[in-house]
Amino acid sequence: MRATRIIYVENDPVLRGVISEIIGARKEMDITYSCESSDQVLALHDVEIFDAALIDLDLGPQSLNGIEIGLILKEKNPDIGIVIFTQHVVPDFMDNLPDRYNMGWSFIEKRGDISMDYLADVIKSTARGLNIVDPSVQRTRTDVGANPLKQLSGRQREILALAATGLDAPSIATELHLAAVTVRQDLSQAYRVLIPNPKPGTDLRMSAVLTYLRLSRTYSEQE
Repeated sequence: MRATRIIYVENDPVLRGVISEIIGARKEMDITYSCESSDQVLALHDVEIFDAALIDLDLGPQSLNGIEIGLILKEKNPDIGIVIFTQHVVPDFMDNLPDRYNMGWSFIEKRGDISMDYLADVIKSTARGLNIVDPSVQRTRTDVGANPLKQLSGRQREILALAATGLDAPSIATELHLAAVTVRQDLSQAYRVLIPNPKPGTDLRMSAVLTYLRLSRTYSEQE
């Protein structure tokens, strides 16, 4: 049996290198093409040879997002499996996919403790046309609108709680036994959720912590 051929799209070069090395070391998996933006994906002329694509949802302001890239890949190769690797809540995502392309989609949470066996199984299953969704990346629209904290993962809320005590990213990483880059990624995502439209000069860390403290009581009452 040949290896599952994968397109990997991730704008964090460190994470892209780590995941590529780990997944690529498996005999049944082959990260045939690795890139950082939608422009590089759109430049591909042989999409039909790939079985699956592992794509970060948020690739930065200069790139299409992961779902948009997935739809373009599906247009070129309807059988390709699309695995969105994300820290974002994706409410009702299946409702917005075209019927002809709504098979072979998976949404899984990007977290530091994810099992590579699990990630590999999701990729292979999605390549076979299955849909797999981590509960942590799907909420109802009502839940999302009720309190922004519901858009954060449990780990992101834990990191914010430690940030509220004055700890910096390396200290939080030590406390939670995580890599410092993981903590910074989670903080960046929390900033985007809690401070979606910051004014120039805004101290994002302070504003996010203050917002977290203000909302945490409401969140606890809703749980």
